Amino acid sequence: MVSVNTQTVVRSRFVQRTVQGAGSGWIVDESGIIVTNNHVVEGATSITVQLSDGKTYTPVSVKTDPASDLAILKINAGKVPALKVGDSGKLRVGDWVIAVGNALGMGVGVKDGIVSRLGVNVQISQTETYNNLIETNAAINPGNSGGPLLNLAGEVIGITSLKLSTAGVEGMGYAININDAMPVIQRLSR
Repeated sequence: MVSVNTQTVVRSRFVQRTVQGAGSGWIVDESGIIVTNNHVVEGATSITVQLSDGKTYTPVSVKTDPASDLAILKINAGKVPALKVGDSGKLRVGDWVIAVGNALGMGVGVKDGIVSRLGVNVQISQTETYNNLIETNAAINPGNSGGPLLNLAGEVIGITSLKLSTAGVEGMGYAININDAMPVIQRLSR
């Protein structure tokens, strides 16, 4: 698990300012390949990755796929521990899951919950819909995006991506299922 910190320059008609952002990611390959969400790094002028040992790295490459909301960051950190990828096709409603992430940019933490629904489609704008998502009641907050959703065997079965945050809605977070994500991750990792 890693923390992804960004800076983005925002310009308006009269003012230019730098905005700090925080997200999460996870190491998919011990050579330093990290998975996160595209929306975590999109438009960033500066990206840093902090590993669990506290060491910070600047990615040597960033590859994104906006359509799937996935991004790959490559760091030169030597051999780093990678998470094991599971099979999201084996998930059932009611299975326990753990969301790991850098919630609110306050450092890595974990939240537990269950799989609430599978195969969920969420419309995020007039033209964009995320398909075949895992819904969980594990707390997903700003900064969790890009972090792993783990099964109880410690395998990545999803990538936390969004939550519904409207009046009267609680506990509806969503993850990209790993079976849909892996072909994109493998393509971006080349």
